[in-house]
Amino acid sequence: MIKKDTQDRTETELMAFRKQIDEIDDTIINLLKERINIVSRVGEYKRRTAPGRCPIRPAREAEMIRRIIAKFENSQFLPAAAAAIWRIIIGASTSVEANLTVSVFTPDRDNDYFWMAREYFGPFIPIIKQPHIKRVLGDIMDGKAAVGIVPMLRSADSTFWWTNLVQQGNDIPKVFARIPFVYNGTPPRDAPSALAISRLAPEPSGNDCSLMVLEADHNTSQNKLQSAFTNARLDATWINIATLTPSVRHHLVEIKGFVTLEHAGIEMLMNTLGSSVINLSFIGAYAVPVILNNGNTSHESKSLQAAFSGK
Repeated sequence: MIKKDTQDRTETELMAFRKQIDEIDDTIINLLKERINIVSRVGEYKRRTAPGRCPIRPAREAEMIRRIIAKFENSQFLPAAAAAIWRIIIGASTSVEANLTVSVFTPDRDNDYFWMAREYFGPFIPIIKQPHIKRVLGDIMDGKAAVGIVPMLRSADSTFWWTNLVQQGNDIPKVFARIPFVYNGTPPRDAPSALAISRLAPEPSGNDCSLMVLEADHNTSQNKLQSAFTNARLDATWINIATLTPSVRHHLVEIKGFVTLEHAGIEMLMNTLGSSVINLSFIGAYAVPVILNNGNTSHESKSLQAAFSGK
């Protein structure tokens, strides 16, 4: 049997540890309160200088998560856990800046995207469930939701919902993030993933993939288009092709890096293809997800779309 004096000493030592933990918790609580006060002031500034705009800064968020992961590498506190905590903090902070209702594609008996949205934005964010992707896009356009969550683009998709993003104007939704952003271990090829879209302008985070839709004459071969991208030094992966009219094909292309219509390679591409291209649209970009393996970070440089689809 353990003697009473030994038990008392053990309990005293544990109480000392618990007191230290409580003191640290109090410090964290006070710092979070201080942080949210600053965030509130940022929200006021954004509402004054850019009223009605979605407050999310996807590149800033990606940079923050990468920084947090780097701070916790090789520590006893798992980087994946730290990243999850900061995603909650970011979501809570953004909801203070503005209403952050999220519309999520939730087909019959499939809640994968719902739970991904919960994990990414936080369990406190209002969510609208929609059975069709076009209704998600409609919620954003009608102002019912600030963000929409839709399935990751895949070659097998025949809904071609992405063609709805091929429009002119600043209010047209753009892809701005891919979720999950952090993988604790290499994901299997069939792992569910989603894209976040909103009426905001994507920004470079330092390690990105861009999405473009190229409308080309139906007589222009995919091989010719791919060669033109290569000659323009654009690392492109074909995702899907939609034939909405007999004379035009819409080519959905993912390009490594942050590439907009103002990129020098795009000008070279258009000069090469000439009249073969009817239109080229930038429909968004996202920060490349982080893969954690045994506590170490691997920022995938190649397209995860290619990895998941087996290309």
